Amino acid sequence: MKQYTGTKTVKAVPMTYGETHERGLIRENAYVEEYNDNKGYHVIYPDGYESWSPAEVFEDAYKLSETPLDRLNIEIADLKQKADKLGAFIFNKNDGKDFKALPLGTRAFLIAQFNTMCAYLNLAALRQSCMEGNEECRPSGLSFEQILPMLREGFSIRRAGWNGKGLMVFKQVPAHITSEIIPKMQSLPDEAKRLVLASGDHIDYVAQCLIFNPTTGEANSWVPSISDVFATDWELVM
Repeated sequence: MKQYTGTKTVKAVPMTYGETHERGLIRENAYVEEYNDNKGYHVIYPDGYESWSPAEVFEDAYKLSETPLDRLNIEIADLKQKADKLGAFIFNKNDGKDFKALPLGTRAFLIAQFNTMCAYLNLAALRQSCMEGNEECRPSGLSFEQILPMLREGFSIRRAGWNGKGLMVFKQVPAHITSEIIPKMQSLPDEAKRLVLASGDHIDYVAQCLIFNPTTGEANSWVPSISDVFATDWELVM
């Protein structure tokens, strides 16, 4: 026999055993009067089948998922449990000897997996806090790997440690510049235009980021420094 894990979504309402019997949901030949005050749930399964489940059994198997916050709570609890188990294996189980005995590539994958899970947990917890307080989400206190997808998708980002100068980083939109446009470009010197046109008929702008100072209007090309890569004070510019 092999182990299987399943998932099922049901409809349910709190109801005692006795109340369930009064509604005709418990067969008379299975009814036990002394259970009347036992707490539980009237459960309706996807195929329409109805039954009663003791509270402890039901709550161990099912979590409330009525709202987006409910579903996020389930996701966070499930991911935290998995991350805790993986972290315990990497850092604590048998003083880490079992983990260190694994091949190098496997250890590297597990470390990357654990850190990715923790990064996701942090993002989910921030969103959870905003939803609980009915507040607009303001992503902040993030690592570079957490903020990078936002930059990649066109959002503007910055570090809190940039001393409040209003500096921000954003990705330039990739662009195909044709030979008709190149002579009119103000951002290229004439000699550069000549050389570009002598070697081809277009310029493709790809994979570029700018750091912009809104006070001065200055924009410079930007590549993250090593301190930027390891920083944990990244935030979304709202």
